[in-house]
Amino acid sequence: MIKKLIKLAVFLLIANAVYRVAPVWLHYYTFKDAVRELALFSREKSDAIVIDKVMTIAREHGIPLTREYVQVRRANDRLLIDATYVEAVKIVPGYKYDWRFDIGVTGVR
Repeated sequence: MIKKLIKLAVFLLIANAVYRVAPVWLHYYTFKDAVRELALFSREKSDAIVIDKVMTIAREHGIPLTREYVQVRRANDRLLIDATYVEAVKIVPGYKYDWRFDIGVTGVR
């Protein structure tokens, strides 16, 4: 009986962690994909416009990104966009983990 309760508790903790981590991970991947698409089609635009678009995409995806953590670089007809943000995730009740996400995409056709 005790063994079954412990297994149930462990299962519920794992299920809770997956429930809380999966949306954060999904937001990261959809945001990264949108920024990659932006880099691909914005090579002619100025750096300030690209950063503004990255910030708009971040707001649309619910990403806690601040402007000073977005960098735009150009090299050999390529547009490189780097962004870093930290999102707090409650993995288990009473424990919050600050998860750092680094995005580095290159717009190459």
